[in-house]
Amino acid sequence: PKVIVDKAIESLNNGRTKYGPAGGGLPLRQSICHKLERDNELSFTPEQVVVGMGAKEILFHVFLAMLNEGDEVVIPAPYWVSYTAHIEACGAKPIVIPMPKNGESPINPSTLKSYLTPKTKAVVLTSPNNPGGYILSKEEMKEIGQVLEKHSCWIISDEIYEYLAFDSPHYSIGQVCPNLKDRLVLVNGLSKGFAMTGWRVGYCAAPAPISKLVKTLQTHSSTCLPGFTEDASIVALEAGPDLMTQEIALLKKRRDLAAGLLNDIPHIETAPMQGAFYAYIDIRSRLSSSGISTITFSENLLEEYHVAMVPGEAFGTPGYLRLSYAASDDDIREGINRLSQALPQ
Repeated sequence: PKVIVDKAIESLNNGRTKYGPAGGGLPLRQSICHKLERDNELSFTPEQVVVGMGAKEILFHVFLAMLNEGDEVVIPAPYWVSYTAHIEACGAKPIVIPMPKNGESPINPSTLKSYLTPKTKAVVLTSPNNPGGYILSKEEMKEIGQVLEKHSCWIISDEIYEYLAFDSPHYSIGQVCPNLKDRLVLVNGLSKGFAMTGWRVGYCAAPAPISKLVKTLQTHSSTCLPGFTEDASIVALEAGPDLMTQEIALLKKRRDLAAGLLNDIPHIETAPMQGAFYAYIDIRSRLSSSGISTITFSENLLEEYHVAMVPGEAFGTPGYLRLSYAASDDDIREGINRLSQALPQ
């Protein structure tokens, strides 16, 4: 948004071009605390907040702070591709819960319980979900929380897409299950909700033992955000989701367009497109007779039809494709039309 860019320009002209404090300046961390109270009904102190170069770096540092050799981290599939890479880089082991059948709850509490062991150090929740596009309802969050209450592990809640919840409100598990807050590590950023993808602003809010370690890691890696980026981020955070009302409404219309076009393609299924900006498409029945993988199909889709989609192997679910509908109406129509032509008959 222009108001964010204008603030960055003003800040640059005022000389905010020097190094800042590791983990984010106090005004920015105070704004994050205000946002968490306003939007998520969660109370954190600035000392519990660490800001870094995007949510990806923050997540990596959270895992580094938390995990030791041999620890396990439970991740429901489909999952964002970097989770497993981060966990393995820490010497720990990702434990993937298979994606449920179409129409079932994205995370079945009974299934989750069966994957928790004495080695489980953390569980990762992502809602709205990338790549799955689903949102965990308040009731689903509560049921998951009831399982996690009985198991002593950290809960990492990736909420980067929280403003992109189209059909029902976004809930943080800390909001629904306040008794879990002392084990909650909330990760968020400004790239999705404010379309600030190039600004690289991510943050976590966590109990002090985690936040202090994450900040220490920051001092030995990226150190700090540029001051002008911090000033612009404060403008975004204080404005909140109202700043992007029109853009989010447009994205919802494009979701509806993509969903309608995909529903017209025979013998494929699409996971509920409730949030983020992805359609997660099950093409296994269309590929079964051809014997090719989704990776091979995606390569052919790109090379022969000039459409880029991500194969589900990247997210722990072979046989699926991730489509982004953060594109123009014409591109959505043309891209899905080419997908339909490329699918084996």
